[in-house]
Amino acid sequence: MSSTRPNRIGHKVTQWVSEQASREQWEVRILDLGEINLPFFDEEDMPKNGNYAKPHTQAWASAIFESDAVLVVTPQYNRSYPAPIKNAIDYLFAEWDSKPIGLVGYGWSGASDACADLAKVLTHVKADVVGGLGLSFPEQLTIDGSVVDAEGAASTELRDLLDTLHSKVLDLDGVAAQS
Repeated sequence: MSSTRPNRIGHKVTQWVSEQASREQWEVRILDLGEINLPFFDEEDMPKNGNYAKPHTQAWASAIFESDAVLVVTPQYNRSYPAPIKNAIDYLFAEWDSKPIGLVGYGWSGASDACADLAKVLTHVKADVVGGLGLSFPEQLTIDGSVVDAEGAASTELRDLLDTLHSKVLDLDGVAAQS
């Protein structure tokens, strides 16, 4: 979850996302930037060097490194994503390399600008952005954050995104096994 604002609704969207994940394919771990509390970047060395001195950086690096894939759930604020997710990305470098990542955005326009901007940044740090899903008010999302998916289209699209992520993980596992 990338928003840290008071009264945020991301926890409801994130819960819906986690409920869509097949338990046969995924062990879901929610990383909430509102709880992780990364300060603005405060490491002495550049992330590309991987010399993480601060305990919060080490914990964040470990969480991302140990994840087979990442699904970022983000709102759109002022036509882009919130600052805490950019800060969290900037803390690391090698941990993002080839990491399969999906994007789930939510907002009045389905967070299309936020997801496009995030994809650009994540691609720069060599993550493998495999796709995204946008949830729009009021079509798929209520103002309080409840997902309304009467037609099932958003659920189907999310399951397809999760399947794509899973395929990428299997591909990476196959490459690792051959090495």
